[in-house]
This record gives sequence, structure tokens and C-alpha cells, in this order.
Amino acid sequence: MHGHGRTLRRLSGGVALAAFAATLGLPAAALADTASEIKALKAHLKRLETRLAEQAKSTTQVKNALDTKAAPTTNAPPPVFVSFRNGLFVETEDQDFSFKVGGQLQIDGGFASSADTISRSNVGFRRARLEIEGKAYKNWFYKVQYDFTGAGVAGIRDFYFAYRDKFLPPEISAQPVTVQIGNFREPFSLESTESSKYFTFIERSLPSVLSPSRHIGAAVAVGDKQWSVKAGVFSTSPQDTATAPPTGESQYWDAAVRGVYAPIVEEDKLLHLGASFKYHKPNNTTAATDAANLRPGQSPEREETDVLGGGGALTRVSAAQDLSCGASAASLNIATTGVGLLSAPFARRSSCLKYSYNYGFEAAAAYGPVSLQAEYIAAQYERDVTNALIYGNGGGNSLRYSGYYVFGSVFLTGESRAASYKGYDKDFNTPGSFGDVQIKNPLNKGGYGAFELAARYSEINLNNGGLVDGNFVYAAGVAGNAAQKAIASTATLGGRQDNLTVALNWYPVKGVRFQANWTKTLTLIAPSDRPYLNGEHPSLFLARAQVFW
Repeated sequence: MHGHGRTLRRLSGGVALAAFAATLGLPAAALADTASEIKALKAHLKRLETRLAEQAKSTTQVKNALDTKAAPTTNAPPPVFVSFRNGLFVETEDQDFSFKVGGQLQIDGGFASSADTISRSNVGFRRARLEIEGKAYKNWFYKVQYDFTGAGVAGIRDFYFAYRDKFLPPEISAQPVTVQIGNFREPFSLESTESSKYFTFIERSLPSVLSPSRHIGAAVAVGDKQWSVKAGVFSTSPQDTATAPPTGESQYWDAAVRGVYAPIVEEDKLLHLGASFKYHKPNNTTAATDAANLRPGQSPEREETDVLGGGGALTRVSAAQDLSCGASAASLNIATTGVGLLSAPFARRSSCLKYSYNYGFEAAAAYGPVSLQAEYIAAQYERDVTNALIYGNGGGNSLRYSGYYVFGSVFLTGESRAASYKGYDKDFNTPGSFGDVQIKNPLNKGGYGAFELAARYSEINLNNGGLVDGNFVYAAGVAGNAAQKAIASTATLGGRQDNLTVALNWYPVKGVRFQANWTKTLTLIAPSDRPYLNGEHPSLFLARAQVFW
């Protein structure tokens, strides 16, 4: 600025000099030179004024930028919270946006005594999953989970989005109502709802094969810390044998509801009660596309007699008996020759099952390190007896299957299962279930982790009445005449089994666990298609190493 002042003073001096020369009568050439110099100086002055204006503008911009850094405006991106504890978790400061990258890896190995449907020994990946879950715009939640032990679409597990908002008055619930759409577990049964990450035993119990798995549908859930109700309508599942119905038919659908109430929820005390119901409308689908419902006992989920991957449970309704009477997806119509031409395609082979329904009751309790849990599950099938007789599919018009389990556990290191209970306030997807063990002295902090002992007794009964006992059914199936086979077909003989399982679990740190199970079959009444298993008492040992994040 001082240099510019000196320049201005020189300009003023030049102008005064020119005026003085004119008064003295100096030559015009000299005056012209002076005028030219004055013009040049004026142009230089103009350039300097422009440069000064640009410098002032630049100074203002720098100051504004410094002010913006000192006090962020609403347009600046908000700060985020990042955590690497048990997975990658990122969340904005206002908690409106978040995502978590997680996964699960289970490696099993074991051996068994002689049994037709269990391998003598095996080792492999039970589950190998990656998942992303989070929320957006405060109210929208999502989860994408894929299991690499499946193939293609069959590997899809949880795959949904949900909208949550507080539609209810606080007197009813302080928690938001949840509307959920996608592929997720039908609300039915405590054990079937619970994540495999947190199983006390390596596999679910025998009656779990009467519970639905994940299906595509929509559900609504409400609840609070001590209670919840979740209900929805569902159809096919990526874990079905086929996701499309038979040619010319409609897809089946389910309506399911589960309600739970926990009058006691404390850090080391818990009392949990619940009930479930599921209605199933087959719409002429068959076991070729819906085996889990139409061939009870053959579930897409493993249970404790199928842990070695031998091809199915020891008990199940005969592979030849589809309760819908459908021989296969390709031959549903009655014969389209001769008299059959008068009625086909209006009469279907798959028209035996009118509807079915499942129901269950559950209870769990914990006091300090000791806990108990039990469930009873039943499945009822209502059929058209005339069609069943015409197509030689036995069992009559009303079939009933059932099962139950009871287990107890104790933490030798003082942890309580009550501390891992998840009410609706903690988990809208699977409310009223159990999560990760809260380890008191983990290995990474100088402790020994948590140790747990558990024992479970479970039963499933897939035999259903009839006019004769199982021995007659076996004999008629092998060497009976037409009349004897007709009498034998009044019953379904899917088998009955009782198991005892003992478990030892070690939880060294959060997200890591090692499990060992020994299972003994106490009673085995064989299914009609495998009578040679009758009276067998196979046993098996299985170990698992698991990490999840």
C-alpha cells in the first residue's frame, strides 16, 4: 500500500509540472510529451486500482473459508463414528445412518456309530456367511446375508428391509412399530427364531423340523422390553427345492404369528413365555417344490441327527409319501387318455391336502448361572380322504405329528444366560430370543473365558394312528397282499425318535466359541421305508469351532 501511495504522489507531481510549463510558454512538443506521459501514468494507475480490488476480493474469500472451518455450516458432512470391535461398524453422529459388515464361520467335524443316514465321519464348513446390515434416514433398516455353503439363490439367508416408526402411544410401547419385507424367518418358535451364532447346542433339536424356516414375505412387529408380537404372510423360500410352483398351479402361502411375554427380565434373572401359530395353504403344490411342509421331518435346516450330512434325519415321513398326493411336479393331472379326458386338467393329483397348521409353546428361565428351556411343537394336516384313497396315498383325512425338547445349562464361570436375552427393544427381527454370552473374564483380559455345561432331551413322533401297529405296516410293505396294504395305508409311519445330547462349550472372547456335543439315540422306531433301522441306537460326537464378527 505504501508503494501505491508513492506512485500517486508521482502522478500528482507530473500534472503540476505540466501546468507550470504551460504558463511559462514552453514548446508544444514538450507539452505533448508531458501529456503522453500523463496518459501513460493514468493507465498505470487504472491497472493498479484493478489489482487492489482483486486483492481485496481474495482476502475476503480467504477469511470466509477460515470462518467456515472454525464453525461448520449445515452443508458440511457430519462426523462419523467408526468401530472395529466385532466387525466394521460406521455410524453418523446423529445416528441416522449406519452400516455394519459382519460374517460367520463354523467348521464342524465328528464321527458316528453305524446308521443308515449318518456318515461314519465327516468334516467341513457348516456355515460360511457374509452380511451387511444398517439403517438409512433414521427409520429405514436393511440386512443382506449370504451363506457360501449354499449354491446360487439357495445361499440367500436374511435379505430384507424394514421401516420403523413410533405409531403407538408411549402408554402401550416406547418402541417403534416395525414393517418388514423380504426373506427372513417366519415368526415361529424360540429355537427356530434364534440365530445359529448363539446356539447352546451345535444343532437345533428334533422337533425343529416341524418349524418353518426363512421365507419371502411381509411382517409387522410391535413390542417392548418385556413383550412382543410379530405376524406376517409368507410364500416360497430360496431354500425350497424349487422356488416356482408346479406348472399350472399357484405358489403356497403361510400366515404365521408369535407372541412372547417376559415378566422377569434382569441381568441375572429371566422368565420367558411364548406361543406360535402357522397356517399353511398348499394351493396344490407338492413335495417336489415344498418338501418341508409336505414331507414332515425333511427340513432345509439340519437338526441333531443330521449333523454329519448323511442325507436326512433318521425319522421322517417316507420319501415316497407326499401328503398332497402329488407324484411329481411333472405329473399332477390325472390320466389324459380315455375317460380322463372328460375331467383333465380340472382334477389334480395334488388335491389331497386342503390345509395344514402348526402350533407351539415355549418357555425359558434363568437364575444366575443356571438356565432351563423347553418347547412343544405340533403339525396338523387336513386332507381330502377320497382323493387320498384314489391315489393310494395313505394316512386318512387328519394327520398329526409332534415333538418337544427340554434342556438345562449351567455356566461354570458364573455368567448368566439372562444377560444375553434380547427383547423387542434390542432386536426387532428376532425378538424374545438369546444373543451372545456376556463373558465376565475374557481371555484377552487375563481371564479364562466362559465355560458352560448343558444337556438336552428331545423327541419327534412322525407316526400317525391307523388301524394297525408299526410291525404290520412293515410286513405289509414287504410282502402284503392288496387288502393288507390297504389296511396298512390307514397310517403314516414316519418313525419316532428320542435323543439325549450333552454339550461342553468354551467362549474365550467375544465372537469366538468352541463346542463339543455327544448325542445318543435312546429310542428309534424306524420309518416305513427303512424298517431295518428299527431298534437301532446310534450315537455321534461332533465338535465345532466358530468365529463371528
